[in-house]
Amino acid sequence: MEPKPPIRPLSEPASPPRVPVSVMEGLFVRGLKAEGRLAERLLSLGYDLKKPEVHYSVLTYQRCVNAARQELFSHLSDEEAHRLLGRKMMEGFLETLLGKVVGVAMPMIGPAHVVDRIPRYCAMMGRADMAPQITSAGEKARRIAFKDIYNRPEFLAGAIEAGMERTHVRPTVTVEERTPEGYRLFLRW
Repeated sequence: MEPKPPIRPLSEPASPPRVPVSVMEGLFVRGLKAEGRLAERLLSLGYDLKKPEVHYSVLTYQRCVNAARQELFSHLSDEEAHRLLGRKMMEGFLETLLGKVVGVAMPMIGPAHVVDRIPRYCAMMGRADMAPQITSAGEKARRIAFKDIYNRPEFLAGAIEAGMERTHVRPTVTVEERTPEGYRLFLRW
């Protein structure tokens, strides 16, 4: 009798999403300028800064983010470190070829339209599975629910803050809710 395959939790996909190299480059090459010990750890985890692949498993990305947190921001709380990593990822991503295309439009379309495009931006970054649900909480506020088991909510909060700053506003993003399937952020600008 053949052994049965392991049972996956309902929230875990059959195969992990893939993250394009532009996201890896954005965080590790451009945002963090990884070198030395961090570069060695990234290589040991499957990301070669000098010979990047086209895309990576989100699990590899997750391990690399955790390595960066340990190597560079061990003096910060998890929340502070992941928020800073999210900011670095967005700032670096907006310096990549793909990110420059996105970044040029942001100031012209304004903050509300940037928020409306978050599902498109997630898909562009290889994470259409996050299925962001955006609801209005006033003229300059939104709630954004993410189905995401791979990122810390603070990471996305930092990324959204850095992106929104490109529209010439001063955003604040707080984590409102955490569930086993994801989280909800509250954005105000």
